[in-house]
This record gives sequence, structure tokens and C-alpha cells, in this order.
Amino acid sequence: MNDKYIMKQDDFFIKPPQDKPKNVLLYAGQGCAHFHDECFIIADGYPGLPHAAEAERLTRQTALWAYNTVRQRPFYWGEKLKFLKRMFRSTNLTLWQKRRDQGFDSGLASALMVLIVINDYFWVGSAGNCNSFLYRDGLIDILTERDVDGEGMLTKAVGFSRKQLIPSMHSEKLLENDMILLLTDSVADYVGEDQMRGIFEEAGTTHESLALAMDKLIGIAKAAGSADSMSACMVKRIVV
Repeated sequence: MNDKYIMKQDDFFIKPPQDKPKNVLLYAGQGCAHFHDECFIIADGYPGLPHAAEAERLTRQTALWAYNTVRQRPFYWGEKLKFLKRMFRSTNLTLWQKRRDQGFDSGLASALMVLIVINDYFWVGSAGNCNSFLYRDGLIDILTERDVDGEGMLTKAVGFSRKQLIPSMHSEKLLENDMILLLTDSVADYVGEDQMRGIFEEAGTTHESLALAMDKLIGIAKAAGSADSMSACMVKRIVV
């Protein structure tokens, strides 16, 4: 057939390309630090040493600085568990060296928890008594155990010792509608499992609805008698 008799396709009938599904990470937090929508940090100053509030502030600040710095190195960016170890090592050394400053010779320490989320995968590291939970299909799983002995005393924390600190770590896929919750013990110890499940179920699919759920969570802890410094962070993966 002669090409001049072939009908050209009318652009009017060409289907426009469909947008590919896009990952969105929702976030809400109180007393935590974060970098964009990929790194989330909570800390809890150790009350058994002076300057607990300063230890908590310095821990969050240093861990965030470490993330921003180390993420620029391709080796660590490709090895997220080693990345986490490097963050904890840098933060631990900073707190340990703080005792050289005037007024801090007795030392200071803090629990630290770091969550990294990239696309549909997450990595979490912990040293101390912070708590991490995964909510998936109505079930709540504990991601990392607390570093405490039988009497509830801390066995590991940032600033306890100069030697290299190895955090407890966990990593896996982050599925659609999965939620991760990071809590200091001043929140986790005052919220029951059914109450926590209710918070997850009410979290919704917007930043605003997550923020409301976070406010309710903190309110439950306060109503139950918690008066300590509270830090909490909730993230949820949705696909739009």
C-alpha cells in the first residue's frame, strides 16, 4: 500500500501518558529532629547523670549533623547499616568529649534512636531505652528492644563510654500504609497497646491527620501521669 493512503493517528484520540504511582512519606513529631522526609531522630537524656536536657539536645543536634555529613559519602550511602553505625559513633564521641568542658566533667549521656526511610525501605538504629513500633495490617510489632537490664537500668547509651558504640538495628521493606512510631519511654510507658492501636487507626492519610493523632498520643501519656520530657515521631508511607 502506498504510504500516502495510510491514515495518520489523530492526536485527539491518543491517550495521555498516565502518571506513575508516587511514594509519599507523611510525618508528624514532637521533640524530634528530621532531615527532609528521610531521616528522623529522637533522643532522651539520661537522668542518672547531670545535664540530661543538654545531653538530649546535643545528641539530636549531633546525630542530625552526622546524617547530613555522612550521607554525602557514596560508600556509606550505599551501606545504610554502616551509615547508622557511623552516625552513632560520631554522636557518642561528641558526648564523651563534652566532659572536657568546664562543668561537664561528671559526664552526660542520652538514649538515641534514628530512622532512615528511602523510597520503600527503612533502617532503624537504637542505643538506650527509646522504643520503635511498626504498624502493619492492624498488628503492632516492636522493631528494637530497649538496652536495659533486669532492673530496668540502662546498659547502653550515647556518651556512656568512649569505645565504639554499636546500636541495635533493624531494616526491612516499608509497605504501602505501613506506619512507624518512635517514642521515648516517657511516652511509651504511659500508652497501652489498645490505645496505641487506636492512634494508628486514626492517623489518616494527610500530614494534618497524623499531627492530630500525635497530639492525642501525647495527651494520653500526660493524662496517665507522665511529666518527663517527651519525644515522639510517626511516619506513614502512602502511594498516590
